[in-house]
Amino acid sequence: MKNLLISVIVAGCVIASIQLIRTVFSNTLDHGILTVASIALGLLLTAGLNLVFSRVKIGFNWPMAAFFLVFLSTACVGLINYQLASPHHQMKEFVVKSSGGRVIRYDLMEYVLLTDGTSSFKYMGLDKEARPQAGNVLEGTVRKGFFGFDIVEITDQ
Repeated sequence: MKNLLISVIVAGCVIASIQLIRTVFSNTLDHGILTVASIALGLLLTAGLNLVFSRVKIGFNWPMAAFFLVFLSTACVGLINYQLASPHHQMKEFVVKSSGGRVIRYDLMEYVLLTDGTSSFKYMGLDKEARPQAGNVLEGTVRKGFFGFDIVEITDQ
């Protein structure tokens, strides 16, 4: 029973972590590539540390290290992508397809599903009181991130 409870807790933390990481890249039009890359980088770092600590014969708590290193790699990838993004931007209009909310660890994060005619994505940076309805047109700036994916920032709220 104890192992089942631990497995359920770990699975819940993993699912919440993946949702949180997806939220970090919610305004990047990358189709989840940066999310997968940051998770893979964190897990590769964990595997490397596990190898190093197993050769030195020091105890290693790999689940805690994996959570920490995945969050650390996500923070690094996110900061690099946003801080080293292109300074040149262009204005673009987006149409609201729908709106909704996502619960992450007892906190409701509201989003709108936006489309520019070719791609659609969930945007989470809007004000809760002035959340637009389906069919509204929002104006935003688009610039290239460091890794080559577009970063959208909605200016017209």
